[in-house]
Parts: sequence; C-alpha cells; structure tokens
Amino acid sequence: MTLRRSISVWSAICALALFASTVAAEGNGAVVRAISGEYLNETIAAGERRGGERFELLVHPDGSRTLSISADLTSRNAWFTVVLRADATFRPLEAYASYWNAGVQKGRGLFRVRDDLVIAESSGPRSGLERSETKVPTRFSIGTHPVSADGWHTANHDPQGERTQQLALYSIEAGADPAKPVLGTLLPLSAEFVGEETIEVPAGRFETRRYRLAGVNDLWIYGPDRLVIKSELPVRGLRYVLTSLRTH
Repeated sequence: MTLRRSISVWSAICALALFASTVAAEGNGAVVRAISGEYLNETIAAGERRGGERFELLVHPDGSRTLSISADLTSRNAWFTVVLRADATFRPLEAYASYWNAGVQKGRGLFRVRDDLVIAESSGPRSGLERSETKVPTRFSIGTHPVSADGWHTANHDPQGERTQQLALYSIEAGADPAKPVLGTLLPLSAEFVGEETIEVPAGRFETRRYRLAGVNDLWIYGPDRLVIKSELPVRGLRYVLTSLRTH
C-alpha cells in the first residue's frame, strides 16, 4: 500500500470512529464503557472564550481505549481532529491527527506503534509525503496536543516513585508552519504529582489527582480513564474546564 493510500484509508477509518463513538449502543459487546464530554478553552484572567473541545471515549473488553477528539481553536483559526488508541496500560497502539492552523491545512499524519518503533506517515499540501521511524521505550505516550488526551501522559507516572519523574513523550508536530510535516519527535517530559484535590467545574464536582507537566501545565485527572477535568497553563494565561460529561 502506498503512503498516500495508507493515510487516505486511515482518514476514512478515523471518520467512522468519530461517528461510531457517538452512537455506541447499550449492549454492544465491543464496548464496555462509552464516555463523551466537552471543554471550554478560556483565558484565566477574564474568562474570555478562545475555543472548545469535544471528545468521545470507548473502552473495549480487552481494556484498550479509543479516543476521538475534535478541537476548536477559534482564537487561532485552527481545528485539530485526532483519533488515538491505547492498550489497557495506556501504551499507544496507533494515532491519526489532522491539523488546520491559521485557516490553512497543515496536513495529517498516521502513527503506528510496532514493538519499539513509531512508524509515522505524513501528508500535507506544502510538506508533501514524508515517512519516519522513531525508536521508543516500553513506557511512553503520544502528544497529539488536544487536552482530552493529556491525562494519558500521567499513566506512566509511578505512584510508588518520586513525586517528580522523567517520562517519555512522542510529540507530534502541530505548529503553524505548513511546510513542516506532521511527524513526531521523542522528548523527555517531567511529571510531578502535586496531590489529591476535590474541584468543581461546570460539569460537576470531582475527586481528582493533580499533576504538573513540564513544570508549567497543571492537570486535574479523574477516574480509571484518566479524564482531564481541568487544565491550566498560567505562563500563557490559559485554561480548559470540563463543561459536560456523559457516560453512555
């Protein structure tokens, strides 16, 4: 299968995944749990809306998860569409990401995990067709950039270890430059466990575990699916808050 055809086929599959997650039916043997939610992206100081995000999460009988995300970055005239699959331990299995930035299509990428490699294929109007292979450790996470998946990074934080630990992040290129292909780079990621906190957001009141990623991004994480209830990035004056949450 050619690179172009491979990505096109996965685009269709991901479109179906986004649709299927919204219609997951009770009693479907392929789905143990289905969860959907929405976030508001706003400024910390004034609460000005900058965009929003919607996610659909399916948990399967083998413990694996499929997370489908639509991220509206109105303030940047950007839209991110992401589908991410992980096994029962949150180790990535595969991902698809499509990015628009500043009203321009940047491109899309398909990422498949095979043993200790992430095999990436990218297609973009300016960047053309590109492919890369990156060696990854046993425990790592994929950074697709929407907030819905950020809680999965914390799965690699050992609760029996130090409060601050060095994790591994495969970060996907999602910047505004359309000439850069949608490929990934393996980076270190510091994760600090701050403590347990009860917080209230528009979606309700939650018992959470608070983490700080890269020393700058605070996340309040809830439940076995590691849902992000709130995310704050004070250095940029931005936050995401969960406005609705539904279990199907």
